[in-house]
This record gives sequence, structure tokens and C-alpha cells, in this order.
Amino acid sequence: MKILGIHFNSHDTGAALVVDGELVSMMEEERFDHQKHTNAFPVNSISTCLEIGGVRWKDIDYVAYANSARLSNFFKKIFISKNFSDFKPNIYSQGYIEKILHEELTKYFGDINPKFFYTDHHTAHAASVFYLSPYEESAIFTVDGMGNWVTTTLGIGAKNKIKTINRIGYPHSLGLFYGALTQYIGFKANCDEGKAMGLAPYGKPKYVDFFRKICRVQEDTIELELSYFKFHKDTLLDSEGNARQWFSERMVNVLGPVREPESELTEHAADVACSVQQVYEEGCYKLLGHLYNKTNNKNVCLSGGGVLNCTMNGKIPSNTSFDNVFVMPAANDTGLCIGSALVAEQRYSPKTFKRISLRHAYYGSEYNELEIEEALNYIFGDPALQVSKPDNLENDVAFKLASFEIIGWYQGRMEIGPRALGHRSILANPTREDSKDRVNSKVKFRENFRPFAPIIPLEEACNYFEIDGESPYMLKITQVKKNKQAFLPAVTHIDGSARVQTVTRCQNKKIYDLLYAIKKHNGIPVLLNTSFNVRGDTIVRTPKDALKCFMNTGMDSLAIGPYLVSKNNK
Repeated sequence: MKILGIHFNSHDTGAALVVDGELVSMMEEERFDHQKHTNAFPVNSISTCLEIGGVRWKDIDYVAYANSARLSNFFKKIFISKNFSDFKPNIYSQGYIEKILHEELTKYFGDINPKFFYTDHHTAHAASVFYLSPYEESAIFTVDGMGNWVTTTLGIGAKNKIKTINRIGYPHSLGLFYGALTQYIGFKANCDEGKAMGLAPYGKPKYVDFFRKICRVQEDTIELELSYFKFHKDTLLDSEGNARQWFSERMVNVLGPVREPESELTEHAADVACSVQQVYEEGCYKLLGHLYNKTNNKNVCLSGGGVLNCTMNGKIPSNTSFDNVFVMPAANDTGLCIGSALVAEQRYSPKTFKRISLRHAYYGSEYNELEIEEALNYIFGDPALQVSKPDNLENDVAFKLASFEIIGWYQGRMEIGPRALGHRSILANPTREDSKDRVNSKVKFRENFRPFAPIIPLEEACNYFEIDGESPYMLKITQVKKNKQAFLPAVTHIDGSARVQTVTRCQNKKIYDLLYAIKKHNGIPVLLNTSFNVRGDTIVRTPKDALKCFMNTGMDSLAIGPYLVSKNNK
């Protein structure tokens, strides 16, 4: 069975192709239009996924999506009955949603008449993680801002079935609570929550008691003191897809003046970030504690935009009774296209549906050597550049990294999710502290407080980090061993933590070999790994994207396919 999953008519649009229960391809539309968290219809993602899979429209059995009008309407009516505000959300039918989808598909792909399948937002999140997890049975926790007017679910997966135990309805949301305070400290809600997480270790938990009063979590409930917020008074996003103001003047009266975007970061902003992070973690752990008591299962699967908070993820074993944690690499709403397709596969082929554990995250587009050469033709003969085709690319790149060059690394298929995992990466030597500052200021053009992740062979990880098991998707914070922090200053955050990515030869042979090649130079098989993009832009997709980013930043060299491009001003 061939199922195309689509996430549309919201932010983080994308598409995925599932064939006989196996994920074949997935693309995020933002990689095409360069608009982070785009709400554009994923026409390019659909076309690319079908092309990667060698599948024609007439071969598609179902088009699956995650948007249940019935569930939305159920929780909308509860919202209206509670008189949270004067805002009255529209009531839509499933037919109306599918009419929009059919019109969009017809506009771009002609007179097609696919069969549609839908599931709800959080069930798709749950399916995207559980059906790709290594567990036969697992508790399931989904948390985000809001989807289908649900903000959080607790559930359990067993073999091929998923059961939802509890749903928490909008507007009571840990994700929106975190987003509102992210916005208060001068960052973008629904976009920059990771910045608040990175800033948190610089502050003190001065406002924890206040935040606990306005965000109360007990077992399977969340209750926000809504007078401090505004997101329930209108749609969350405006017509351009940007978050409206989510906090109220009452919040400002307590916390003081709002930090202006791009202004100097203050101790106050760090204290707010620290406090909201702590209360967010506490809330998640209370819900997870209740989930464990309901399921009595040592495994837990996490999905939804709220679990991109890798600080929270990394502390689950020490703050709950769960021993094993699996986080979906595309945990944000783009991953809904995967989840909805997998639910459809299980629904229509229950006897043949087989769960296939995720082995890597490289399901995006790829460009062959000839296509890379075509892009390089634009720079051949440029006296400022040197282009070579080394016999051993990894050794040549390792030599440059040992000399503290910053390297663009463009290899193989694009990753799914918001993290670069060694195919669309910028790499640097982490053994000198100024590597972090140079990458932030000269390449990424972003705030200097923001940390970078280390990438390391799995079998070496326990020698440098307080880690038990693998962390292939860079979604769990752990501590750098105290006796190793001085050797890894560029990837050790101010609190001694790091967002580690482990890698095996099977997962990524080239990056694995590169890590051991750098070890021959400095004795440490660790590299700084960050996404191949600049602030405000999306991760590069095409070879031309990679070359443009390389030329316009302070990167020293670019490893693109088998080629190595270096700037002669070194």
C-alpha cells in the first residue's frame, strides 16, 4: 500500500510517503521557500516525496492528513461554554477541510481524485513516534501549543495499536505558556522557544513561585491563570502565520517591561527564561508521572513541538519512573504527515501492517555528483576559491578541522526535523572556546549565548558524557563529564550540559570516519555540529543553496559530495 501523508493549512507544512508501512521519503516545505515554519501548501514537498519513491499519483492508495473536525468541534464547544473570552471559533465540517485539500491538489497536480483519510492532530503525533520506535509497548506523551484544540495527550501503544488515555483541551497548554514567556523576553513565540531554553542556564529561578501559581499541573490536568495571557482571545496566529501577542498586560505588571527584540539581553530576561524552563519541566514530569502510574511501562515515546525541549527530555529518567525515552526527530508539526500516513496504513492493512523502527533520519532529497558539478560550474575559475576532489575527503577535512577551519558539510540525503544530523551540517573543532564564538558571529550570525551540539561515535560517548545509550537525533541534554569539559569548551554549555548526537558507522559512515580522522589529530573524536544555515533562513536543500551560504559567511571550506571547496584567503 502506498500512502501520501500531507500536513497543510497550518505552520510547518510538509509531506511524507509511506509504502507498505515503511517511511520512504519526507520533505518540509520551508526548505523550498526559505520561510521558517512556512504555512505554504506543500506542493514541492509532495512532488519531491513522490519522485524519491518513484511513485506516480495514480499509484497512491490514500492521501492522509491530521485534522479532525469532529474532535476540534468537540473541544471548541467546551471552550465556548466556559466563556474563556469573547472569541468564538468557527465550526468546520470534515467536508470543508477536504474541499480545501482537493482544491489545492487540483490546482497543482491537475484533475486528480484521491481517496482521503484523516486522523486527529495528536494521534498523528503519537503514531509518528510509537510506530517508528524500538518498543513493542510504550507509554506515549504528546505536548505542543495546540492541535485540533487539544494541547496534551497521554496514551499507550501496544504492538500495532495506540490508545489515548487522556486529552487536555485548549487553552490550557504548557506549550503556549512557554511560548508566551518566550515572546515576553523578546523572542518569537511558535518559533524561538529553543532560544529561551538556551538562555535559561544563564539565569536564576526568581519567578518560579509566580509561574507555578499561573501554570498549575496536577496529574492529568493543566490549568493556566488566563488573566495573564491573551492567546485565548483570538486565533493564535495572524493571517501571515505570525504569533499574535500571547501575554497580557497583567503579566507585564508583575514581571516589568517587555524586552524589545534584538535589544541587549539582560539578567532579567535570563531569570524569566530560567524560571519558565523549570516550571515547564515540572509540569511535564507531573504529567509523565501520572502516565507511568496509568501504564506501568518503563518505555515512553515523545512527540509534539513541546518535546523539542531537549533539556526536559534529558532529565526524564531522573525525574520520573521511565527508564527508556524515544523522541521523534521530526517532533514538530511537520512530522504529522508521517504520523497520519502510518495511521492510515495501520487502518487499511491491519493484517500486513508491520512496525519498522527508525534507523536514521535521512529521508529527504539528495543530489548526485553530476548535479553538484553543475552547481560548482558557477564558481570554477574564481581566483578566490580552490576546488579539488580528494582521494580521501574525510582525511582532508579532518586536517582542516584540526587547523580550526569551519567546514560546511553537504552529503547524502537531507535530514527530517529541525536538527542537522551530519548531512547538512556546519562543523568545527570543539577543543578551543573561540570556535563557538566564531561560528555564532561569523557564520550563523546569531546570539552568542546559544550553545552548539557535539557529535561523537556511539562507542566513545560514555568517555566524554554522562550518557547511557544512544542519542542519534540530538534531542536529549546530558552532562559533559567534569574531567572532559576543559577539552570540549565550544560544546559545553554554561551549566556543563551538552545536546549530544551519537553516531554509528551504520547510521552515517562518512561522519563516523571523519570523527575518527579528527581523533588522529587531537585525540578527541568529537566535533561541533550545527545546522547548515544562517539565522533566519532554513537549512540548505540544494547544492546551490549550500554554495550561497558558504560564499556569504565565514566558513573556510565546503565538503560537498566528493568535492572540497576552499577559500584562498586562508
